[in-house]
Amino acid sequence: MLNLCRRPTVRLLLMVLLFGMTGMVHATTSTVRLVTQEYPPYIQTADGSVDGVAVRVVSRAFAKLGYDVEIEVLPWARALYKVRTGLADGIFTIFKTSERETFLDYSQQVLFQQEIRVVHRSNVRIFEDAIQSFDFGAYSSVCVINQFSYGSRIDTALAQNQFDQVLRLTLAPQCLRMLESGRARLWISNYFGARALINQLNMKDMVTINPHPIEDTPSYIAFSKAKELSTLRDQFDHALADMKATGEYQAIVDDFFND
Repeated sequence: MLNLCRRPTVRLLLMVLLFGMTGMVHATTSTVRLVTQEYPPYIQTADGSVDGVAVRVVSRAFAKLGYDVEIEVLPWARALYKVRTGLADGIFTIFKTSERETFLDYSQQVLFQQEIRVVHRSNVRIFEDAIQSFDFGAYSSVCVINQFSYGSRIDTALAQNQFDQVLRLTLAPQCLRMLESGRARLWISNYFGARALINQLNMKDMVTINPHPIEDTPSYIAFSKAKELSTLRDQFDHALADMKATGEYQAIVDDFFND
């Protein structure tokens, strides 16, 4: 009788241990699926692999939490669609807007502070007062990335049709080529991204990054509300805050640019 009574108990304990071990394995091998766009030097692809200073920071933060990261590089509009509909867990680097907050849970920690600049041909002079007023005269043909946010000032100017012509393309190199061909007179970009791409395409003699910033805008990682990942967002915030406090964040940035 004793054996008959103990067998179910032993079987139950084994099941509990098995499920517990399964949960532990799942927790340490879970994959966070992120979307982004080609955005050197923050996100850049080469030979089928994804790299960039933002990729390194984000991957390290999730590694500290025990997660693998799968990053899909897409046109920006498609990346937004996937995170809005829950086909992806999160998106980076992304500016904060009220419309996006309806479907995204933003991190509290700033991923990168991005300085927004105007890029134009080197034979063009645009002064600071024109930058601040968006009074570009004959140079009011501007190229931007479709559905991209550049911060409140540029977003408002675009919404209010303050430019004579707006070319909305899917990739930043296309905007540089538009400058090269003369089809666009201005390209709006963050400073580091423009600098990296101009060097990559060997266009330093042809185009200039205007020295006067339009605004300095924080960018984040944000998580799909459709996936209910607010707990993961909070975990990421703690990991990133710890990396900043210990100097690990700055070391990753410095190592990337030294490379």
